[in-house]
Amino acid sequence: MTIGICVVGAGFWATNMHLPAFGMIEGARVVSVVAATERSAKSAAAKFGVERWSTDLAAAIAEPDVDIVDIVAPPFLHAEAVRLAARAGKNAICIKPLGRSVEEAEAMLAEVERAGTRLFYAENVPFIPAVQEAKRLVDAGHIGKVFRVKASEGIGEPHSDWFFDVEQSGGGAVLDMAVHSIEFCRFFADSAVATVSAETGTFVWADRTAAEDTAVLTLRFDSGVIGLCEDSWSLTGAMDSRFEIIGTEGRILVDNLFRQPLQVISNTGSTLAPAGWSFPLPIPGLIADGHLDMLTHFIDAHRTGAPSQSEGAVGLDVLRVVEAALSSARTGTRTQVRGATPLLTAHRSGEVS
Repeated sequence: MTIGICVVGAGFWATNMHLPAFGMIEGARVVSVVAATERSAKSAAAKFGVERWSTDLAAAIAEPDVDIVDIVAPPFLHAEAVRLAARAGKNAICIKPLGRSVEEAEAMLAEVERAGTRLFYAENVPFIPAVQEAKRLVDAGHIGKVFRVKASEGIGEPHSDWFFDVEQSGGGAVLDMAVHSIEFCRFFADSAVATVSAETGTFVWADRTAAEDTAVLTLRFDSGVIGLCEDSWSLTGAMDSRFEIIGTEGRILVDNLFRQPLQVISNTGSTLAPAGWSFPLPIPGLIADGHLDMLTHFIDAHRTGAPSQSEGAVGLDVLRVVEAALSSARTGTRTQVRGATPLLTAHRSGEVS
C-alpha cells in the first residue's frame, strides 16, 4: 500500500532530510509540497520529482491522496497544520519543537485526540544509529546502573532568519537546541524530569534577537539520575553533537561528529569549500542523524497502527522541561517540572521497527 505524504515546508530540514528520506522508504510517496512562497514550493517539488506544490495549506492537506502530513515548517505554523490534519482525518508528523509553548502543544494533542488521529514527534536524536546501539548496551547492563547523562548540541548560527524572531520561532537556543539534549537525557535516564536549573545568555546574536543563544541546563530525574545539557547557537565556526552516559560499571561516549573524518574551517573559502565550517559527509546526514530510521519507523507505525517510539506526548513533555528551564533562568532558582505524563513504554524500549 502506498502512503501519500504532504510535506509542509521547503527549507533546510525538508530539502536536506525529510524529502530525500521519504524517497528511500518503500511504500512512501510525497504527493505534494506546501511552502510560504510559490518559488520555494515549486523548487522543492521539482528537485524531488513531486507532482504538486502549493501555498494553500488547508487545500493541500485536504487532498484525498494525502495520508500523512509531515510538518517541517517554522514553529508558528505547527499548531495550525496539526489542527488541519486532524480535522481532515490525517495523521501528522511534526518536527521539534512540537509547539512554541506548553499550551500550544496541549491544544494540538487535544485536536488529535478529538479526531482520533495520530501525531508523531519528529525528534531524531533517539534514532541516531550510534545512540540506538548505546541504548542496546545500556539496556543489556553493560555499564551497570545509569546515574549521569550529558548532551551537547551546538551550532554557530540557525539555518534561517526566522529563528531570531521569537514570534515565529517561539524562543531561542533552549527551544531549538536543548530539546534534543533533554530528550537524549530522558531516553537514557528512563525517568521523568523532576526539576531543572538553567543558566542562559545572549553572547553572539544580541543584535538580532532577544532570545538566548547559549544555555546550560542541569536536570534531576524522578529516579535520581543527574542530567547536563549544553546547547547553543553560539559555537562560532563549528558545531557540536556529543552524548555521554555514565553508569556504575562503565561509560559510553557518542561523538556524532566522528562520522565526519574531514572537517574544514577556513576564513577565506575557495571553489573547493565555502568560508566558515564545512563538513563533507561520507555518510549522508539523513542516515547518520537518524532521520531515515525515524521516518521509516513513523511510516511503519502509521501502516500497522503499532505504538511509535516518539508520539506527540513526548514532545509535550519536553516542552514542559523547556518551560521550567526558562523559568529557572529568569528567577535564578531550581524549578519543578509540572504535569509530566507517564513515560511511554514503547518510547523507552529503544527498539526501532
